[in-house]
Amino acid sequence: MITIQCGLCDKVSPKPGLKLFREDYKSVEETCLAVGFVRNNCKNDSKTTKTSENHRVVAFDVRLKNHKRNLATKARIVFETVDLNEGLRYNPSTGIFTAPSGGIYVFDWTVLAWQGEYAHTSLFVNDQIKSWNNCYDGASKTWLPCSKMTIVKLEQGDNAWIGVFSGPANMHQYTSFSGHKL
Repeated sequence: MITIQCGLCDKVSPKPGLKLFREDYKSVEETCLAVGFVRNNCKNDSKTTKTSENHRVVAFDVRLKNHKRNLATKARIVFETVDLNEGLRYNPSTGIFTAPSGGIYVFDWTVLAWQGEYAHTSLFVNDQIKSWNNCYDGASKTWLPCSKMTIVKLEQGDNAWIGVFSGPANMHQYTSFSGHKL
């Protein structure tokens, strides 16, 4: 994380070279804020803070650490291995993503169902099913991959996770979950 500290960013200096420096600094700072590299900037007014919060990158990509067997209906799937958690909104202890701000979010998950067994999963938002993924092929002698992508509108503080809508669910550790804000 890059943090830029300055206490006199808005002070005018009589030295001519500092004017160009301040202009360049402002451009770099705005770019860093837009891509989420800077959390604190020189201006702490509510307009700047709100704008930078709304434009921060929010994205995560997680996967199972181990196989999951016999998960019951309504069980939350906790993806323990975190490959990306930009914005730190996915909690690997609970399996819950919490929206930092309102907006449109894209979620996708891929389930690798145990050979010949069920793995019916859903995207839950605040305990309500928003989308589902039916993964079952009773005659299969191989692992069955099933993927689902969905787009939902979330409000600040809404919680989203993957859970079982019809158990028992049996899935291989290569099952994954990811999401980002548009």
